Amino acid sequence: MNAHKETEITMDMKLKNIMSSSLPPIARRAYHYLRAEYDRQFYERPSTAYRRRIAERSELPGFQVYAETLCANGGVVVPNFFGPKRLAEMRVEFERLVATNPPNREAEAERSVHIATSRFSETALFSKLLFEPSLLDLVQYYWGKPVVLNGTGGTRYEPAELEDSGSNQWHHDGKRKQARVFIFMSDVPEDGQCTKYVPGSHLTYHYDVSHSRLKQDEVLRAGKPACCAGSAGSIAIFDTNCAHRADRNTGPRRDTWNYSFRAPGPISTDLSPVPTLHPDVTKTLNKEQRRIVRIV
Repeated sequence: MNAHKETEITMDMKLKNIMSSSLPPIARRAYHYLRAEYDRQFYERPSTAYRRRIAERSELPGFQVYAETLCANGGVVVPNFFGPKRLAEMRVEFERLVATNPPNREAEAERSVHIATSRFSETALFSKLLFEPSLLDLVQYYWGKPVVLNGTGGTRYEPAELEDSGSNQWHHDGKRKQARVFIFMSDVPEDGQCTKYVPGSHLTYHYDVSHSRLKQDEVLRAGKPACCAGSAGSIAIFDTNCAHRADRNTGPRRDTWNYSFRAPGPISTDLSPVPTLHPDVTKTLNKEQRRIVRIV
């Protein structure tokens, strides 16, 4: 992103904050409600024509079934998405990133490793995988419009029985509609350390995103949780607006890389800072790929 564009965005955010803070309380609440309602009715609404174009071009076997399942449930698993050769490459690269990850006492106490978005620029492989056509087809079909990258990173969970806290309890991500892709580099069994979500809960529109924790009894009354589980090489896609949680237990080690996607232009919830790709990959991007990673 160039300096001029960054300045525009910064000024726009400041103006929004000034406008909101200068209003009396009742008017301020109405202002925030109308902004959220705009995003609900227009920003998040998919285009049927756009979805049809994506479905027509996709080469993924069973694409329509996976795509419609994702739209209906808010989550889907595509088994064996990546073949053995690519899986082996990902595992080698992931081990390199884990071995060179900065120490983190909090993560170590939870027997986990979190590879931050800031390290995305160090990995050409995971920068390239972002543009896997069938992966993007599923995400863009779900949104029903073009998408942009909103976050990425890697996680290793070692076997650990932990108390419910942080992401290990029911919550939504406070961003409303957002598609997250997990790439499994290890087998993730349903009774292992999988991410659980409640199918259909992605349709709940949270006007107030300042409180994202959810009560377990209310979540479980909404439906039976499903698991983002599958064999190594599979991918899972789910909407982080779903009621979801990590399930830490003594199941096998879980290694995943993730990408999060939103559409550009929300007015009530800001996009995350732009993740920076590996420079060798950035040099090769076409116009559409540059749009996805918000390079203008």
